[in-house]
Amino acid sequence: MPLTAQDKQEIAAIVDGVMMKYQEGQAIADPTQNLMQTAMEGLQAQQRLQALGSRFQASPGIQRPGDVLISEAISTTLVPTKRKKAMTKFNRAVKEGMKIVRSSTSYGKKGTISNSKKAFSAVTKAVSKARKGAKLAKKGVLRKVGQKAKQILGKEVTRRKKYAKGPAGKLAEMKDRLRLRR
Repeated sequence: MPLTAQDKQEIAAIVDGVMMKYQEGQAIADPTQNLMQTAMEGLQAQQRLQALGSRFQASPGIQRPGDVLISEAISTTLVPTKRKKAMTKFNRAVKEGMKIVRSSTSYGKKGTISNSKKAFSAVTKAVSKARKGAKLAKKGVLRKVGQKAKQILGKEVTRRKKYAKGPAGKLAEMKDRLRLRR
């Protein structure tokens, strides 16, 4: 059974009432009290909408319009939004490197990349080299990528010592850490 005009007005009034309180910025000093008040308002609105929705017979598995409306209203008011994670310097450097590659003709015509896996691999390797402090490519698009990466990363990581594999390398690493002399 479709909603009547009166039912639609009642639903709109409930949702408008909840939304108005949050748009006006009514802040309560105690955040727990604010959360409790919000939860109570949401439950009251849900009970009113359920009473309204009980007038209609819906087949199992199909949600009534009021159920969808109230679930969206409660989820937007009660569930806090997750903050977007900050982009790392490395990822920002890779993003800028891909922009440089896209604007060049190295991996396809300008504006497109024909082999994206190969291009991404080359860019991440160039950025990683720049991060470690290794030498840049002599020329070409990867030199530009390395320069941009150095600009973004700054002096982030110094070169690390490389040790031989196996027990001899582990022994040398331990000596170096403990600063043991023979």
